[in-house]
Amino acid sequence: MNAPVNTPQFHPDQFLLNDYVAGSLPGAVALPLAVHLEHCPQCRGESHQLEDLGACIFEELDPVPVSHEAFERRMRRIESEGAPAPSPSQGAVAADSGLPRAMRSLVPEGLDALEWRRIGSLRSSRLAFGDSRREVALQHISAGGKVLEHGHRGSEFTVVIQGSFSDQEGCYRAGDFLLRGPDVVHRPVAAQDSDCLWLAVLDA
Repeated sequence: MNAPVNTPQFHPDQFLLNDYVAGSLPGAVALPLAVHLEHCPQCRGESHQLEDLGACIFEELDPVPVSHEAFERRMRRIESEGAPAPSPSQGAVAADSGLPRAMRSLVPEGLDALEWRRIGSLRSSRLAFGDSRREVALQHISAGGKVLEHGHRGSEFTVVIQGSFSDQEGCYRAGDFLLRGPDVVHRPVAAQDSDCLWLAVLDA
């Protein structure tokens, strides 16, 4: 993916970034953060600092002995699994340069091959992420399109992939990360000059 032109203005808070670096977030919640990090040098720098801090903390811990047999069993298991076979659709994924690297395995045949359903001016395509508690979906509205005013029963994690949209709280461009709670009601409107595509993860 080409380097983004604009630097994101909306970021995850420090607590969420800490949990991401620690690997304690559910995969579906970590996904929009990974997409944001591809766009955001500021958050990448902070995450590297947190990783370095974690490494220093681990160095201070007392080592835990592992038996030679346990190590050998683990090595045999790794060797038996072998290298993963290359995806037959790898060429199609690489050709779709509009997708962040973190998402390409979820859209193996490109955006045009997804099943989209329309809700007013919004098109939505649910991605097969394997999380029964959360919906992971791509959302698309054409230039100038408006989504009906709505809220959600739970949290909504959003990261803009292409274009931009706005609501009563601001204007969001590629890489911007938003976390909205169930108390927020908004009406996204795409910019007049370009379509908008974003990733949304909802937990209710």
